[in-house]
Amino acid sequence: MKLHVRRCFALVWPMLALLILSGLTPAADINLAVPKDVLSDYQKLVGNRNVQEITDYSGDGARRDTVEVILFQQALHLGGMKDPIRFVPIDNYMRNITEVELGRVTAMGTSAWAADLKDSKASLSLPTLREGEYVVGFYTTEHNQKVQHATLEQLRQLTVITNKAWHNDISTLEKLGINKIESAPTFAQMVKMLNAGRGDFIMTSFKPNPDLSFEIEGIKLLPVRDLKVAMPGSRHFLVSNNEQGQQVLAALNQGLNQLRKEGRIRRAYTDGGFFTKKIENWTLLNQNK
Repeated sequence: MKLHVRRCFALVWPMLALLILSGLTPAADINLAVPKDVLSDYQKLVGNRNVQEITDYSGDGARRDTVEVILFQQALHLGGMKDPIRFVPIDNYMRNITEVELGRVTAMGTSAWAADLKDSKASLSLPTLREGEYVVGFYTTEHNQKVQHATLEQLRQLTVITNKAWHNDISTLEKLGINKIESAPTFAQMVKMLNAGRGDFIMTSFKPNPDLSFEIEGIKLLPVRDLKVAMPGSRHFLVSNNEQGQQVLAALNQGLNQLRKEGRIRRAYTDGGFFTKKIENWTLLNQNK
């Protein structure tokens, strides 16, 4: 047994010595928090493709959140950091933030509002979506045609389902005079509540399907026609303040700068249906100030 241990050590030690002398340490996984529904759609979207080689971000599963998971990895790689990524499925928005702040995960793989992170103990990346770029719609179930053709005045009499942790969303809804608000901790649960009749509509980003529809948990949703909303603020990746996190942040920001210069951030959000010409002539219910 002792002889076996000595032989193993003799094999491993030269490699460790080389790492020490070169100033390198073995790569540690970068733990990336991603909601389960986003991770599922991301895997559909990427399929067997090499994430670093993706330039067409469209396809089954494409939406704002999933293209952001791709952009995060591409930016990190362009910034010179090639450590392996390990996805950590976390559905709850506030728990995502807390886990990053505590350093138990390295970063959030999808963006969050700067307004929600102003008191965070973690660091914000450069913006993925800048002030004035975030325009969303109202969605309801495919069978609720009455709500699909509702006016703002009619929506004010109905109940919206959102997440109480989404302070920016709630503030925007209240400024529109929409005050009947129910809350659910995850996006999938919001959709399930909507389908169960515990609310009438949700507010979310547009999707790339021809009719702007999307499906979650087998539930199909369609937009309320001709209405759109400008959301104030910018969105960012949240990164832990520990040693690994600060290395990630530096690489991430360098890569995001390059992706923006190349136009790939705009392209990704367009392929994901977030930026779409289909709503150009829809009524903007507010002005982003």
